[in-house]
Amino acid sequence: MTGKTDLINSTYIIDGVQMPLTPGKMLRECMAEPLPEPDTESLTLADEREDLAPDTFTYDESLIERYAQLVDYLEKRELPIPFAGPYSAGKVAQALIDAIWMGGHFRLGDLSLKADWKWNAKEIGLAAAFYASVEETCNYIDALGVKIEKYSLTSGAPSVSFKAATVAVSDEDVPEEESLMQDLPYRTVNPHMSRRRKVSASLVPEAQDWLLFIPFDPCDFRLGGSALSQAIGSTPSTAPDIQDADYFMDCYEVVRELVEDGIVKAGVTVGDGGLMSALRTMTTAVGADVCIGDICKAYGNEKPVRVLFGEVPGVLIQIADIDYDYVDAELILQDVVYFPIGHPREGQPGVQISEKVEIPQILESLLNTLEGED
Repeated sequence: MTGKTDLINSTYIIDGVQMPLTPGKMLRECMAEPLPEPDTESLTLADEREDLAPDTFTYDESLIERYAQLVDYLEKRELPIPFAGPYSAGKVAQALIDAIWMGGHFRLGDLSLKADWKWNAKEIGLAAAFYASVEETCNYIDALGVKIEKYSLTSGAPSVSFKAATVAVSDEDVPEEESLMQDLPYRTVNPHMSRRRKVSASLVPEAQDWLLFIPFDPCDFRLGGSALSQAIGSTPSTAPDIQDADYFMDCYEVVRELVEDGIVKAGVTVGDGGLMSALRTMTTAVGADVCIGDICKAYGNEKPVRVLFGEVPGVLIQIADIDYDYVDAELILQDVVYFPIGHPREGQPGVQISEKVEIPQILESLLNTLEGED
């Protein structure tokens, strides 16, 4: 580990309440290889969380394209201090999903994470935010059954990043009570990950193909801590509550299998900037006609701006029309909710938000509810 260790090994008192664990203790419990306890006496840091006023900003649904451009023009994504915890959990999810597109043979249980924090405690609220970042990171990683390979803390403006990689596990390394996992789809005997993507991040020009949006968490779309809120200077007071690890695992395994089987023709991670940024990433060469009306209905007539820019982790994939029934069956078998949102459009690149796109009749009775949530 590098950088100052006071933030890692100190005891925290936040809003007058002593926290039960130090950040270092939480991180050590998530490590792939156990680390020794620090031999220095821990300090005590007292801090308080920032209280946010209720969200009063009104988003204009007619300015979606302008909002997308503002997000594109962001020079640097800043860590949202009031939402350090949810933001960090979202970054864990994004790092794991980023690996889903790579070549090789692995499952979620084969992955470990490298975690890098930059932080300081020069202002009120920063120490509390660091604690929240580590706490939600460790809680989410533990629930996912993933381990941290190594972590670092250096001094600087607050930020956190994660990178996923495969770690081979021999039979001798697996405790007896976990040996059953070797026979399940969560872990493979000889996992390996290629340095190259198996699927393109850009759409293939086939007008009959389908674009599917699969959120990896059933939480609501909220804009707190989002790239859009940073871009326009708003302060929404609620962020996506990313915590359903069981559902994430179900989504991950079925999508990873579709990738390895060559069913996914193109795919991108839905993360920073939300679904809109993912769509714009995929349509730099080939355009797309997209309708999000069914997503809005499924989430209780949610506002399109929230659906497009709320940073709920997930994937956006392109599949052939001939594979639709197979993909539908696989997703339903795993109780995974998905939304067919449109088709590639030959000609002008970019995203065209339409009033309606054709959907298979088999889905019409499913799109008004969030069936399949755990």
